[in-house]
Amino acid sequence: MFFCLPAVARGDGLFAEGGEGFLFSSNTEALFVRYMKDARPLFGRESFYDFSVASWNGPNHDDAVAITRGLRWDWKEKNYFSFEAGGAYLERTTDNLGTRLQFAFRFAFGLKAEEYDISIGYNHFSNGKEIFHWSGPNNGENFLTLQIGLVF
Repeated sequence: MFFCLPAVARGDGLFAEGGEGFLFSSNTEALFVRYMKDARPLFGRESFYDFSVASWNGPNHDDAVAITRGLRWDWKEKNYFSFEAGGAYLERTTDNLGTRLQFAFRFAFGLKAEEYDISIGYNHFSNGKEIFHWSGPNNGENFLTLQIGLVF
């Protein structure tokens, strides 16, 4: 039910995002391509779906596909804060991520200027080892990113 609510018209978008890793992901660069589709309000807030592909380099390089559901809070006239959570599937396991199935989270502060959307975000991948008692490592992957997109 969480992912199946019909969409409302506000403006879908295509986004490119890149940034640097930190903590266990230091010396890593990540690239994301996202398609965001607006959805009906969730918990009384604007919401959206995010379908993304990601790739990062470094000793724990990997590729991922993710589907998340997000909430957006307007802040001032053109600014917003968003949070999204969902699942991801990795191409391989690494020293930082011991399972292929991951939780994906993103926090962002953004600016909408006509058909453009620019944001600074924090992306995190984790397998929830402590909660679900998975085997293998769970250091997680963490990226600070800059995203630019075209809203249509």
